Amino acid sequence: MGKQVSDELSDVTYWLALQIAKDEHVIDLDSAYQGSAELDVLYQLLTSKAQLYWWRHYGIELSPVMVNNAFFRAVAMLHERRLEFNRSRHGADTSWVKELLHL
Repeated sequence: MGKQVSDELSDVTYWLALQIAKDEHVIDLDSAYQGSAELDVLYQLLTSKAQLYWWRHYGIELSPVMVNNAFFRAVAMLHERRLEFNRSRHGADTSWVKELLHL
């Protein structure tokens, strides 16, 4: 049972991350990560959508706690991805690639 719940959490997290990333231009993840009205609206929309999706496609009723955890894990994951991308983009590690591409 614990493994099934854990698998569902990672699946729901991934699904939510994809949904957030689709509309990334609508929400500023940096400000949302710290809390905002955008985050509240996105939370309400996507958690409801996730619960409905899992119910229709898999016949699984997701607990509000699981959907909450998955949502904030997805936001944190995307935020970290953006931070890491910005760090690596401006880092010394990529300077040789820029030189190679004449950027």
